[in-house]
Amino acid sequence: MDTGNRKNSYGVLSMYRIMIVDDEPLILAGVTSLVNWEEHQCKIVRKVSNGRQALAQMETLKPDIVITDIKMPAMDGISFMKASIENGYTSSFILLTNLEEFSLVKEALRLGAVDYLIKLELDEMALIGALERAKERCSLSHRKMLAMEDGEVTADERIQNYFRHILICNPDAHPDEGLSAMIRERYPGLLLMLIHFNYGFEGFSQEFSREDQKKVMNFAENIIHEMVKGFFDRSCLLRKEQNGFILVLSLEGMNDYKEQVEAMSIKFRKVIKTYFEVPVTITVSRPVREADEIQDLLYQAMSDMNDAYCENPDRIVFYSEGCKEHFGRRSFNINFLKKELTGIIRQNDRKGFSAIMNQIIELFVQCKPSRSQAVNGCSNLYYFITFLLEEREDQSFPYILDVAGQLNRLTDLSAVIAWLEWFRDQVAEALEAYKESRKDKYIELALEYIREHYKEKITLNQMSSLLNISQGHLSSIFKKQTGKNFSDYVTEIKIEKAKELIETYQYMMYEISDMLGFDTQYYFSAVFKKITGYTPKEYENMTIRKNCS
Repeated sequence: MDTGNRKNSYGVLSMYRIMIVDDEPLILAGVTSLVNWEEHQCKIVRKVSNGRQALAQMETLKPDIVITDIKMPAMDGISFMKASIENGYTSSFILLTNLEEFSLVKEALRLGAVDYLIKLELDEMALIGALERAKERCSLSHRKMLAMEDGEVTADERIQNYFRHILICNPDAHPDEGLSAMIRERYPGLLLMLIHFNYGFEGFSQEFSREDQKKVMNFAENIIHEMVKGFFDRSCLLRKEQNGFILVLSLEGMNDYKEQVEAMSIKFRKVIKTYFEVPVTITVSRPVREADEIQDLLYQAMSDMNDAYCENPDRIVFYSEGCKEHFGRRSFNINFLKKELTGIIRQNDRKGFSAIMNQIIELFVQCKPSRSQAVNGCSNLYYFITFLLEEREDQSFPYILDVAGQLNRLTDLSAVIAWLEWFRDQVAEALEAYKESRKDKYIELALEYIREHYKEKITLNQMSSLLNISQGHLSSIFKKQTGKNFSDYVTEIKIEKAKELIETYQYMMYEISDMLGFDTQYYFSAVFKKITGYTPKEYENMTIRKNCS
């Protein structure tokens, strides 16, 4: 769709008005200078530092597109966006976020944000792509407004807009009397279905991007829209984020809705699997007679989805009280293990790390967290652990750019557990590899220290303290790397230096003993003979004879 030629009522090209909101001056400056705005038919009308300032200027500036940070003082991006919607502003929102804020991103997308951009990954192409999507949304909104002004919005379109608003954007919305009458007439009984696309982890292409996902969802939306007509006379299909749909079905004239729903669901799954090679999970609410209860239907279908996620994603799940009870479990927290994880990772303890990860996996098995809990828990765990790994600049670890997106595509809880096991093994291997590389580094540092400080008394305890590792660990890796005990190696270095000093014929034996840190001349002489087979004096005489011959 061409979104670059918006014209005003006089047929003149008009600019998209942009507001940028961020409390970091560097981010404001960076976003401002990232693209040539005029080339993309855009004009920055204001830059502000928090949501409260931005909201106060929405009425005056009427921006078409708002680019806003999520976390800000005074008023954050989510609150700003909610307040804008409540006040009737129709701006398209693009969110700026950090890696650890994906739970907030999800809330923003639920409210209708066009896109989100990760600050650390922000570049010209990413910003231009988000702008084009926002401009497309603006154009669509503009056409709808013109249609409403011309009286072209049908009753079904008004009902669909209301369902979208109350189920996705604003749960506190209420229809006017005329719209309520339309809904009662066309939906005298209704139920709700959730259709979730399971972009599986195993065997699914790593190159499958968000753009690919959007294309699949666009095609699927058209297919589902046409297929449902063969089973129900009236329905409303709504996009739910980028991995599913909400389908509101009118039960007008229906005697056995369950049979129709099952037949339609089987056909949905078969066609989507055939066309896109993506399995879907379908959950169904109870039927009700009044549209006022539609939010309860969404809750029911979501609780069904959690039951399918934990048990069996391949079946059609109808709502039951058991689903509600399961969905109500909210206590799931793995933060209490983070302190122990920190110590173990910094010690490169592969076995200890695997043991803690096994505890976490067992928690997932026993507690059966909801999809959002599992995704948030795994995302937080991933970012926490990779942050610790990044402290050592480990480039070998397979970092994931969009871990939350990957986790959201997992089919069910068993797939999440498989992901956790994969992640456990990847980190364990990284710890082992780093530990081996550190062994070489420790020994290199120890040998360098011995070469530079051979005149001093050097002990294993002293060396382990300098390297900040245990005596036992240093003793073990030193023997493995050099083939010698630490004390024997130090002694041999000292004796080699003693031989060099003796061959200068400038020092008395007691002076050499003192210079090399031996306690007494007698001990020096005994050690020298043990290693060389000669006393220091015998070695000196031998070198003199050798030089004279």
